[in-house]
Amino acid sequence: MANSRTRHWHKLSVDAIRGWTTFLIIVVLAGAGVVGYKLLAQHLLKRQSEVAIEEAAELVERLSKEKDLELHRDKYESAQQNLTAAREHFDKGSLAKALLSAERSRTLLTSIVDALRHRNAAGEAQIISRQGGVEVRRGERGEWRTARSRMVVYGGDYIKTSQNGSAEVMMMDGTLFTVRPGTVVLVRRTRTMLGVRSERTLSLQSGWVNLSTSGTGSRVTTPQAEARVEQRSEAVVRYDDTTDEGRFSSFRGELEVASMDGEKQKLGELQQVVQQGEKLSAPRSLPDAPVVVAPDDNKEIRMASTGSLELRWLSVKGAASYSLQVSSNRLFVDNIIQAEERTKTTATLGLKREGNYVWRVAARGRDGELGPWSPAHRFRVVAPVGGASTVGP
Repeated sequence: MANSRTRHWHKLSVDAIRGWTTFLIIVVLAGAGVVGYKLLAQHLLKRQSEVAIEEAAELVERLSKEKDLELHRDKYESAQQNLTAAREHFDKGSLAKALLSAERSRTLLTSIVDALRHRNAAGEAQIISRQGGVEVRRGERGEWRTARSRMVVYGGDYIKTSQNGSAEVMMMDGTLFTVRPGTVVLVRRTRTMLGVRSERTLSLQSGWVNLSTSGTGSRVTTPQAEARVEQRSEAVVRYDDTTDEGRFSSFRGELEVASMDGEKQKLGELQQVVQQGEKLSAPRSLPDAPVVVAPDDNKEIRMASTGSLELRWLSVKGAASYSLQVSSNRLFVDNIIQAEERTKTTATLGLKREGNYVWRVAARGRDGELGPWSPAHRFRVVAPVGGASTVGP
């Protein structure tokens, strides 16, 4: 009898051990899968950076032999600076920054190649990408025409976006500006004085633009004020033609604003000035960009029938609320989710359709002013068979 009990106990123990062994194997395999995915994503990002750097370097070498390169000296030097920055970021392991700088260098160099191929079409800028309704008008009396990617923009041309349109435009000097929805902007002609580097000028008629300057500064004018964005700076300029109010925000670097009556305000990082009539407010502080915690960039989610995804970010000092955007395009036009005045630092999305998505979040100060957006993070939803509908809060 005792032997029977012993054998029975031994059998149960072996079954338990087998169960735990199977469980541990599953856990190890799942962990290995996560690590493997991250390593694959890192490998792909590294390879993309290497290719972009190599292509930019080849273009630098190719263009150095062009006899008409002097006509595009500012853009060429800016491209070299971005290529140097890309290599430095790559050596430090900052692959996302390396890819961004390399792509900017490659874009600049490609636009020079295009301009040299069409000698009379250098222009002042080039439309890099567009989303939704974007139109261009040649001069004051031309017809509005649908904008195209890689379209050349000349001095005196207007760019107009609809309420669901946006365009990313690269100036010849390397300044990148984004024309946001509901905006009309004039690209002005520039005159280069001997020994003085030229500065491109945007005349904002209505709406708002984001600027990121490179090796030179840029100017943005409104009907009531002018802003000079210093080199290697990021800024946002808004003008409401119905209230005659302008807002000038400095996110990185320096920005100087001058009103029509000669009053000036110099802004540092995370500061804003409001223009009303001919008067400028004192600089006001802006909240910093939130730091995204989860999910990891480029995360792939295999969706269940009731699948969801939690977005998380760290709280920002001085923030009263947050704005959240989720979109299927990187210019954040026609957003799937446009959530304002969120007080939590999390958001749960219902996942009901496969696809690639981008999201970002910004903090609002207690006076309601929006700070810079966090870097856009991407995720991919892989749906089960028969999946439908959309991504939702």
